[in-house]
Amino acid sequence: MSNNIKNKVLLVGSGNIGYDYVEILRGFKVDIDVVGRSYRSRRKFNHRTGLYVYDGIQNYINKNPKPPKYAIVAVNEHQLSKVTLSLLDYGVKNILLEKPGGLSISELTEIKNKSNLKSSNVYIGYNRRFYKSVEWCKEYLEDKKEPLNVHFEFTEWSHDIDFSHYTKKELERFFLCNSSHVVDLVFHLFGKPKILNSYTNGSLKWHPSASIFSGSGKTEQDVLFTYNANWSSAGRWGVEIILNDCKLILRPLEKLFIQRKGSLEIEEVNLFKYDNLDYLYKPGLFNEVNFFLHGATKNLCTIDEQIINFDWYYKIANYKEEIK
Repeated sequence: MSNNIKNKVLLVGSGNIGYDYVEILRGFKVDIDVVGRSYRSRRKFNHRTGLYVYDGIQNYINKNPKPPKYAIVAVNEHQLSKVTLSLLDYGVKNILLEKPGGLSISELTEIKNKSNLKSSNVYIGYNRRFYKSVEWCKEYLEDKKEPLNVHFEFTEWSHDIDFSHYTKKELERFFLCNSSHVVDLVFHLFGKPKILNSYTNGSLKWHPSASIFSGSGKTEQDVLFTYNANWSSAGRWGVEIILNDCKLILRPLEKLFIQRKGSLEIEEVNLFKYDNLDYLYKPGLFNEVNFFLHGATKNLCTIDEQIINFDWYYKIANYKEEIK
């Protein structure tokens, strides 16, 4: 794919991940417009990147009557749907929206309906799908016809969360805002569940629906899976793919280890001998943006897919009602 994109890209969000996007977009030699909110973040972003940062999305729209072809939305989770709806009304035809896209099924459905009305494409940014470790697993599994099963964990370090960075709504839907990265990856690799048995227990002051999660099921590809997480205890994100001859271990997700049948040794796969993009940039993000800008969207999560996934996420996380 060419690194020379002729269209302008609008980046909405001048927070930390915005710097990662700018670094990648500059590699594609595109013109970048940036929109931020607070004076402090806009000034800091301008100082670090040299880019002018518009004060708010409506201010940008007023000053730029012709919409760009591409927009990336990297704002806080509770603002995602509102900003996206504004961009759709503005006429942007291709939007990459940071996960989870919204905090409820109703927010996602509103985005879907408006994107259909405006003939626009909206994708949810799950960069773990594009890790080199995941690409390696896909290639390895391509010719495997044997039965397999998967185990994944999405434990969150509650003691390490900076609660000042999240609203009450975001914390109450923290599985959507963060843990869904792991579950999205498993569903992306092996298909959506056709059977899901989910169990929860406990609660946290900031996440009342549950603190302990356990379950099992079978995917559309007939892959058996189990999962667990305990947000009050030790643990970390991880995925284990069990084959007849070996076990593939992604823990952390950006690294890959193999344990072969009959051996206790766990070997790390040297992923950098294939390419070093996950070293040079935020892992997975370069290829995600690359495919988005070039229209190679097969591996991107669509807004329609995310609505389907939310049904499963609600079951896993014990979310019973739409958030107010």
